[in-house]
Amino acid sequence: MSVGASLTEVRKTASLSTGELSKRTRIPESVIEDLERDNFTTSGGPAYARGHIRNIARVCGADADPILSKFDSQTIPLNKSIRELLNDTNATTAKKVRKPISWKGLTGVAAGVVALFVFGGALISTSNNNDVLSEETTQVVESGPVAKKVDGVEVILKGVNGLSWVAVNDSSGATQYSGRIRQGEQMTFSDDQLLYLVIGNAGAIQLIVNGENLGIPGKVGEVVRLEFGPQALSNQG
Repeated sequence: MSVGASLTEVRKTASLSTGELSKRTRIPESVIEDLERDNFTTSGGPAYARGHIRNIARVCGADADPILSKFDSQTIPLNKSIRELLNDTNATTAKKVRKPISWKGLTGVAAGVVALFVFGGALISTSNNNDVLSEETTQVVESGPVAKKVDGVEVILKGVNGLSWVAVNDSSGATQYSGRIRQGEQMTFSDDQLLYLVIGNAGAIQLIVNGENLGIPGKVGEVVRLEFGPQALSNQG
């Protein structure tokens, strides 16, 4: 159910016409009608639209948070990367872009390790320093790079500091979740292409994306909008 449909439903449940609701909320009737048609342009901007939604829900005796979560889900910007979004909200400092993992390069490294094993084995068979070479070979193997190919994207949200509301949309635009995450709760979301997130209290949520802990994406009370794909970390540095 969209924001407009939700607003229409709570108004009708309260047995109010758009005119009556306008008088009680002091919101122009035309703006209320636009909101119920999912047209937010006449509200004066997202902040005003959110205020109108909260005001309408209050007058109608409804909970505004689920409708506000839907509003954020419907207005997620899809043209920014995670680092740009975090930088916009001053949640992190800008970092240099890292190049995506080169599987060809890793293959070359792996071949080098195999060659080291072969060469090391020959030395072990003809040298009296068997124990030293064995130890060195083991150290090379343990410190070598390990490549893990990610199929799709997986995002884990952990509540770590009070209550937060979140909205999660997948690559098809469908809402996987829209609601609250309390401290101590954990939720996992996945998609084969992209996940779009809105976190209403960024300081209360810990992010784990494709197995990497990104920490807390913002400040307490801050709203952040994030986008993750299969190579979100390597591509968005």
